[in-house]
Amino acid sequence: MIKLSDLVRKIEYLDVKHGADFKVRAVTNNSLKVGEGFIFVAVKGSIFDGHKYIDEAIKKGAKAVVHTEDVEYREDITYIRVFDPRQTLAEISNLITDFPSEKLSVIGVTGTNGKTTTSKLIAYLIEKVFGPCANIGTDGANVGGEIIETSNTTPDITEINRILEKCVEKGIKYVTLEASSHGLVQKRLAGVRFKVGIFNNLSTEHLDYHKTMDAYFKAKMILFENSEITIANIDDPWGKKAVELFPTTLSFGKDEKANIRATDISKTDKGISFKIDGVDFFIRTIADFELNNYLAAISTLKSLGASLTELSEVITDFPGVGSRFEYIENDKGLNIIVDFAHTPRAFEEIFKSLPRDKKKIAVFGIQGDRNPEFRNLIGKTVSDYGIYAIVTTDDPKFDTYENISKDIVAGMAENYGAYTLIKDRKEAIEAGLRMAKPGDYVLFMGKGEENFIKLHGNEKTPWNEKATIRETLEKI
Repeated sequence: MIKLSDLVRKIEYLDVKHGADFKVRAVTNNSLKVGEGFIFVAVKGSIFDGHKYIDEAIKKGAKAVVHTEDVEYREDITYIRVFDPRQTLAEISNLITDFPSEKLSVIGVTGTNGKTTTSKLIAYLIEKVFGPCANIGTDGANVGGEIIETSNTTPDITEINRILEKCVEKGIKYVTLEASSHGLVQKRLAGVRFKVGIFNNLSTEHLDYHKTMDAYFKAKMILFENSEITIANIDDPWGKKAVELFPTTLSFGKDEKANIRATDISKTDKGISFKIDGVDFFIRTIADFELNNYLAAISTLKSLGASLTELSEVITDFPGVGSRFEYIENDKGLNIIVDFAHTPRAFEEIFKSLPRDKKKIAVFGIQGDRNPEFRNLIGKTVSDYGIYAIVTTDDPKFDTYENISKDIVAGMAENYGAYTLIKDRKEAIEAGLRMAKPGDYVLFMGKGEENFIKLHGNEKTPWNEKATIRETLEKI
C-alpha cells in the first residue's frame, strides 16, 4: 500500500493541509463505501454534493479528504484542495492500483446504440481466437465467469480499476468495455489506456445532458483521444467525421470507402450472409442494424492480428446477447421480440428489420429523465412505421407516467397513430399478447435484461421482463 505522503507528491493539487500520514487502503467518492484508511473525494454532481458527506466519511474511517470548496478542517485529517475532483479521483485510483490498464489490452466501445452487443461479440471472438477476455458494461462485469454487479454502464474509475486488477490477477489479458458519453465526460475512464477504441454511431439521445449533437460527439471522441487504435463506422455520418478527425482510423461499413467492407449482402429467415475481401460470413440474426455491430467486431479482431478466415469460422456460433432482438419461443404462433431499444434510432432500426406485411404491436415506455422532444420523436417513429402502440411504464423515476405518456402520444398525433395507454407494465404485456394473432409481431421494448423498474425516484422495484412474458403466455 502507498503512503499518503508519497501519493500526494504524485498528484496535482492547489493546496494541502496535512494531518497524520497513513497507508492508503482505497479511494472513493461514495461516502457509503468509505472504510478505515480511505481517501474520500468530495465531488459536486448535478444531484448530490459530496462536500455534504465529508463528516460522514470521516466517521467511517476516511483519513484524507479531497475537496474544491471551503470546508472546516480537523487536525487529524489531511485535506487536499484541487481544481477537478473527478480527475484527482482517477489519478489516485490509478496510483493505488498501479495502472492496471497498462498491463492489459482494453477495448472500448462507444456509440448511442449497439455498445453491449458489440463489446460482448468482441469478447466472444477474442476468447475463440486469442484467449480469455473480460467484459464490463450494461449487464455488469464478467471476469473469467465471475459476475460482478456494477453501478452504471460505465462504472466509476475506482470500480473499473478494481475489475482490471482482478483481470491482471487472473491472467486475463483482454477486456472489452462499454464507454458511455456520460462516463467519458465525467472522467470515469480517466487514465485508462485503451488498446482499441470503437465508434459505432450517434443519434439524438442524452441531449438533455449534452445539449447539442456536437457536444455529444465531442464526448464520444474522448475515447479516440485515449486509444492506440481507432475504429469507426463510416455508414454513420458522425463516424465519417471521426475518420476525418483521426485519419489513421480503420473504417468499416457497407460504404465503398470502408477499409472493412461488407459486400454481397443477403438475408433469409435464418440470418444474414455477406463477404469481406472475398471471405464468406454468415451471422444468425435477421436484424439489419446488427450487421454493423458484427463489422465493428471483425474490424477489431483484425486490428489485433486475427485473420478473416478464422473469424468467419467462429462468428456464426455467437449466441447473441440477451434482450437484443431476442425471440421468445412460444406455442401461440406469435413472433415475440424483446429488445433493450430505448432511443428513436434503435426503435427505427428494429422496425426496418421486420416484414412490412405483418401486423406489429409495440409495448414500451420511456424513462423519466428524457426531454419532451425525445419522447415526441419516439412516438412519431412508432406511428411512422404503422406500429400499434401500447404505452406503459418504464422507469418514470422523478417524473410521472401521465406526463411521459402525454409526450409520447403528442408525437404520434401527426400520423394519427393508434395506441392504448396502460400504466401497469404487467397488464400492458398481457394486453399486447392477447391482442396479437398468429403471425403477428409483438415487441417488448426498453427494459431488456434490467431486473428492476424505478417507479419512485431511484428506488428499484424488482422486475423481469422475459419471465413476465412467459408467465403471461401460460395463462392466456
